[in-house]
Amino acid sequence: MEDRRIILNHSNYLVLKGLVETLQRSGKLKQPHFARLARELKEAIVMDSDTIPDHIITIHSRVTYTDVDADTTSEAVIVFPAQTNLAPDHISILTPLGMALIGERKNTIVEYAAPGGTYRLRIDDVRQNALQLTEEDL
Repeated sequence: MEDRRIILNHSNYLVLKGLVETLQRSGKLKQPHFARLARELKEAIVMDSDTIPDHIITIHSRVTYTDVDADTTSEAVIVFPAQTNLAPDHISILTPLGMALIGERKNTIVEYAAPGGTYRLRIDDVRQNALQLTEEDL
């Protein structure tokens, strides 16, 4: 695993920066996955949405990943918390998994801590703008 800077588009960066500021005020920034996000945001590369490469995970990306230790493959769409109820595979950016994946790249290994332990995931595929909203969702 390499230590690299995450890549975010401007709107994702602003939302996540505001979230980190709120977490800091509430004292929740001490939780490991929130602290990780705060550290990564300080060094993040921020780009225009239309210039971010397709292999970078952003909000609304569909990610296929493999748990390296369990050798199981899963899919998730990274979303904001209010969008998690739209489909079972929608994962909130506020979860340890969501925070570990955001800004990462296809073909990398990501390690993160969650209540069930430490996990190592290989990012197998990234598809952009996977969230399909209907009028009923709005």
